[in-house]
Amino acid sequence: MERAVVRVLEEARAAGLAGLAGLAALPGTAVSVAVSVRGAGVVRVRRGTPAGDDGEPLGAGTLFDLASLTKVFVAVAALSIAQDGLVGLDDPVSELLPVGSGAGAGRITLRHLLTHTAGLPPSSTLWREESEPERLLERALATPLDAAPGGHEYSCLGYVAAGRVLEIATGTPLDVLVERRVLDPLGAMTARFGPVAAREAVATEAQPGRGVVRGEVHDELAHGLARPVGNAGLFGTADDVLALGELLRGGGDRGAARVLHPDWMPLLREPAVVDGGAVVGRGAVVGGGDDRSRYGQAVGLRVADRDFMGGVDGVGHTGFTGTSLVVDPQRRTVTVLLMNAVHPSREGVDLRPLRRRLADAVAASVDGTAGGGA
Repeated sequence: MERAVVRVLEEARAAGLAGLAGLAALPGTAVSVAVSVRGAGVVRVRRGTPAGDDGEPLGAGTLFDLASLTKVFVAVAALSIAQDGLVGLDDPVSELLPVGSGAGAGRITLRHLLTHTAGLPPSSTLWREESEPERLLERALATPLDAAPGGHEYSCLGYVAAGRVLEIATGTPLDVLVERRVLDPLGAMTARFGPVAAREAVATEAQPGRGVVRGEVHDELAHGLARPVGNAGLFGTADDVLALGELLRGGGDRGAARVLHPDWMPLLREPAVVDGGAVVGRGAVVGGGDDRSRYGQAVGLRVADRDFMGGVDGVGHTGFTGTSLVVDPQRRTVTVLLMNAVHPSREGVDLRPLRRRLADAVAASVDGTAGGGA
């Protein structure tokens, strides 16, 4: 397995794929991969350096900005809270917090927010014009809907809203909720919401007014909100994300700690049913024309998304900084790829080929082993 992972990374680097071409020449380019098979036999591969100002090798405990993988941790926390009866998945969130504006906003539920079916737009550029965090949050939550609730459109705003709903429902800050309900039971003690000390984290993008971002959340909206939010902001290691993947692969527990009852796990692994229909999302353009991949949308996770899973029929998610998680229930594997692909710039970054190759290589390695091959 390790040879297969290394081969994928080396071939990607040689081909000049975004995020890896600079491994040999650009200080601060970093990649960390962790793969588990049947809950054991973890393979770990690390390459690069955390930043361009030291040259120290990437360490096992070096933190990556997990970007939108944060949404998966928040989704698990949300189900844990719903499981305990503190919030209803299908109750209008307006009972706790007005979300969105326009026709249909009053019937948005937590399930809508967690499955990207609230009708909210993908994101917001309000951070460019609003410097006061509380006012920015207020305006972001009042964003006009793009469509009536029920249709699928991936939305960071939806997870900002979901995180705030959970805080109000429990009277507990989001970072504490995620820590107590997900990170601690998983044993993912390294992961936490930023900011973190710069020396602990890999660098991400050089941004106007911020310089090279390191230890602070890269996502502009999350940074402007200046608080733990549901769409981005967690920092962690490959092993932290691997622990989450093992939870998703298993039955809702991790060792002796139970995070979710097994009856709740299908919500994370199967396409959601919202307003009477299964939720189907559409990915980015693959190839030419309008050929866009389709995938099932579960709570917090995508199901069989060919954009980054290749031929694997699993569940997972990606993050803008260069992160991804793929859980393959058939082969009982979890594959984590963490990169700072936006360092020093996001220009020209397309990680889909690398993500697909890695997912397929892990699957082929397991299939070959099962069949008696190398």
